[in-house]
Amino acid sequence: MARSSFRYRPNRAGIVSFLKSPETFALIGRKTRAAADAAAAASSADGQFRVDVQTEDKRVRGAVIGDYSTGDPEVSREALLRGLDGARGAD
Repeated sequence: MARSSFRYRPNRAGIVSFLKSPETFALIGRKTRAAADAAAAASSADGQFRVDVQTEDKRVRGAVIGDYSTGDPEVSREALLRGLDGARGAD
């Protein structure tokens, strides 16, 4: 079987512009806040999570940072995982 000589080359400039667009920034912000809200609701502790959304050189990044109301990393991890599930249906 002969191999195709076609080589895929992604349009990096297009990808970067998409990842830095205001619409993408807003979507990542909404999803990140939804994950934090769902994690706080699922937490067996007080559910104090921090949200960080920022634009870097080539992308927008969103993070939900641990449950500050508990010193137990397992409680925080469990709530964060449930928060990801909860954010899946959010728009």
